[in-house]
Amino acid sequence: MSKFNFAKQTFAGAALLCAGLPALGTTEASSVAPVAQAPRASINCPGMTSVPMTADAEQALPMKLVATLACNEPVSILADNEGYTAHIRRSDGNEGYVARMYLNLNDAGVAAVPAEVQPVSANPVNNVVRWQAGAAGCDQFAVKGYNVESASANGITVQVSLQDTGWKLRATIAISNAAGETIEVLPVLITLDELQPGLKTLPAQDAAKISHVVNHQVLRTQANAQPSGSAHLSGVHLTNTSYRASTPNYFTEHSVPTVSTDRDSNAGADLAALALKHAKLPSGQKTTGVIWFQRDANAHELSLRVPVGNLVFDFPLSFNQKK
Repeated sequence: MSKFNFAKQTFAGAALLCAGLPALGTTEASSVAPVAQAPRASINCPGMTSVPMTADAEQALPMKLVATLACNEPVSILADNEGYTAHIRRSDGNEGYVARMYLNLNDAGVAAVPAEVQPVSANPVNNVVRWQAGAAGCDQFAVKGYNVESASANGITVQVSLQDTGWKLRATIAISNAAGETIEVLPVLITLDELQPGLKTLPAQDAAKISHVVNHQVLRTQANAQPSGSAHLSGVHLTNTSYRASTPNYFTEHSVPTVSTDRDSNAGADLAALALKHAKLPSGQKTTGVIWFQRDANAHELSLRVPVGNLVFDFPLSFNQKK
């Protein structure tokens, strides 16, 4: 069975929820890069024998303890907004929040933290990982004004963002490999389907062809896709304080255009350089890039599907169309 047919058949299971680029025949320039390590610190215990790590950022009473941290224990910092707490991960992979005053950010002992710790993994169903707000392995954050959905499973992390330029739909995609083996990234298999108001596939566009249109405006941003309202776990209510991404941002500067509504600000951009490339991605590496899709001005609910390895990552997205 061809890889293309395998991916198409796997898409049939996309409705199931997760409980949780050298070119073919030729060589293309690739945006593959090493995966950056998370910042490190050690635990400082002034007059104490241990420090609590909680499940919530507020550390509300009674505390929901995840673990107690030993003095001088090395940790990885997943998110630090310089508030009361920081989101951290222990060397055993357990995550939680610790009061920032207990973090020693300048300790040489932090080198003991493993260089590569895999994100929490979602549970694929029939080889499909469907993004859900609040589910294990699923994160959400913002990059340069764009909404990003991130899903991790089996050591592979895929992050996506979707914008309406007023002429095309632009999907920015980042893929990080910590699976322990080389995986293949095939942009030709990545699809964008409109689910509402109509059901249809929105074809991918050739970056080389659309770059020849003088006023293509493919880097403008008319609307920014949000996570679909249907993609939330029942009973989960997230706030900006309590919901911080535990997965690093794998987008790169060159692959994320600056948010702009100026018709001339992005003129002359090299779309071929921005495009996501076919790649054989070694473990410990990442790749980022853009794919443009045909636009439907009425599109409301969409599904962006990214096959990687033997998994299909399914991201539910929506536009709030103005009538």
